Order: sequence, then C-alpha cells, then structure tokens
Amino acid sequence: MFRRGDPMRLKLLRGAVMRALYVAVMASEEPINPEDPFTLPRGVLARILEMGGLLPYRSELNAAVRYLTEKGYLEATWDEGEFRKVRLTTRGIDLVEGSLKDDGVLLPRG
Repeated sequence: MFRRGDPMRLKLLRGAVMRALYVAVMASEEPINPEDPFTLPRGVLARILEMGGLLPYRSELNAAVRYLTEKGYLEATWDEGEFRKVRLTTRGIDLVEGSLKDDGVLLPRG
C-alpha cells in the first residue's frame, strides 16, 4: 500500500502512535506506569502498534516520535538515538480528542 518514507505513511504512523498512546493511558483502569500514568515505554508502544497491524521501521517510529515531540503532543526520553519512553501531553490529548487539528497527523478512526 504505502512504501517506506511515503509522506502519507508517515502521517498515518504519527496518528497511530497518538491513538495507541491515548488509548493505553486514558482507557485503562490500571496504568501501565503508576508513577506517571501518561507514560509508556518504547516496547509497550511498539507492541500495541504491532497488535494493531502496523509494524513501522525503527527509523520511522523514531521520526514519528521526534515530530510529535516537536509539536508538543508528546514528551520523550532518548538514549543513543532512540526513544525509551513517551509521555502524552495535554496538547496531545486535545489532538486525539479533536480539539486541535494537524495536517501532519492522520488519526485512525475509532
């Protein structure tokens, strides 16, 4: 369908990251990270995306997180060029809930 590096694929990936993070931290009664309920480790986020049928290249996932961080939708902790955990911001919540629009992020329906 989409090839690696395709702008539409990257927009869809950004949206999938936001939706997955939102659902994981907002819809669960027991947070994955009780110390910071809005945070997910990289492995958990990658597994959620994989279970949703999306298996991004490592470089694409890192680029998506960099983009979303620059926009203020996420905060990320980085180590050796890869993010280790991501944190959903209130701005990111607004994006997923539709209070904000961003042409660079295509959110999946659901």
